[in-house]
Amino acid sequence: MSKIAIVTDSTSGLSEEDLAKMGNVFMIHFEVQLDGKFYHEGIDLSDKQFYDGLATAKEFPTTAPPSMQEMFDFYDKVAAKGYDEIISIHITSGITGFYNNLVTALADYNGPTVHAVDSFLSIQPMGYLVKYASKLALEGENIDDILKKVDTQKKTIGEYFIVDDLKNLVHGGRLTNAAAFTGSLLHIKPVLTMNNPEHKIVATNKIRTMRRAMKFIENKFEEVRKERDYKLHMYLTGTNNLASVEEWKERMQAKYPDIDIETGQITPVIGAHLGSNAFVLGYSEEVMK
Repeated sequence: MSKIAIVTDSTSGLSEEDLAKMGNVFMIHFEVQLDGKFYHEGIDLSDKQFYDGLATAKEFPTTAPPSMQEMFDFYDKVAAKGYDEIISIHITSGITGFYNNLVTALADYNGPTVHAVDSFLSIQPMGYLVKYASKLALEGENIDDILKKVDTQKKTIGEYFIVDDLKNLVHGGRLTNAAAFTGSLLHIKPVLTMNNPEHKIVATNKIRTMRRAMKFIENKFEEVRKERDYKLHMYLTGTNNLASVEEWKERMQAKYPDIDIETGQITPVIGAHLGSNAFVLGYSEEVMK
């Protein structure tokens, strides 16, 4: 029987404690450039350091994934721990070319068998997908069944998010329909989502206040909940606003006492594109506690 490892990247938001608890998950770190200095998120740049720096930055931050050679070297290190197959789950191809480049490059890789998976997203829903794959592997599921179950699970993922303004997303070229939403955004809170089947960021609504915008995405979640014939898992997260996210959880937990709700903060690479004070409501089928 193959010994299966899970590889992911730091945009999943998984902590060192998460990795240690799972034991079979290994994380490679993306880079962020802030005012001319390069950092690996989660290693030499904490979330607080990034958002503090973002507030006074003279230039827009930029981000970069690992090179393909770095990925190969990382896989080799994982293989040296006794793993002969790897499921490599990464940030959506809808907002970066990293996944597609990886798939192409793997044709020339001579190490353990690597199965690349496009998560369709990033942050907490991607982290949950990684945890699910880890659980299945630890329970002894074979590789084909794990990949099928991961594929089914990721198709249940969705999210809505609100940004204070679009300047970071527009500057970074991550917003597909930017032209329709720029030029009239003073005092507007844009609501965004990931479209299908491209899984790109699109702006869907312009709402006057953050309170109304949050109510709007809460109502969208309720519509989804009524449509689905399975229990949902909820993710509430944001950028540099954990106290507000925790207050949001209290309200949502009172409304949905039977739904498990995760909270967290978005790491620098994704935060570089969303800016401070973004709020995200994500969901997927609940497949584990």
